[in-house]
Amino acid sequence: MGKRRPGKPAPQKIRTLHGSFPDDELDLHGLKAFEAERRVRHFVDRWARTQPGAILRIVTGKGAGSAGTPVLRTLVLEMLNDELSAQVEDWAGDAGGGAYLVRVRG
Repeated sequence: MGKRRPGKPAPQKIRTLHGSFPDDELDLHGLKAFEAERRVRHFVDRWARTQPGAILRIVTGKGAGSAGTPVLRTLVLEMLNDELSAQVEDWAGDAGGGAYLVRVRG
């Protein structure tokens, strides 16, 4: 009789920010800074109003296509620390460095 190989485990979502899964994701790849700023503001505001406590993933990319410092990554970081701070309870860089995880204030 041949040996049985164990089956592969089912893929699981990676747990994020305090062990929670993201409720939604916004991908900013390919956007200009002014477009990204408007979308991030709207995205966070909508979730803060409709589902306080939600976890959001904002994908900025690592900035490899930017000349100099990463434009979108820096923009979102500044927004999280400044104008969105009243709506954001907590945030962290996502594993891999190309996104931010955000918990909207509840």
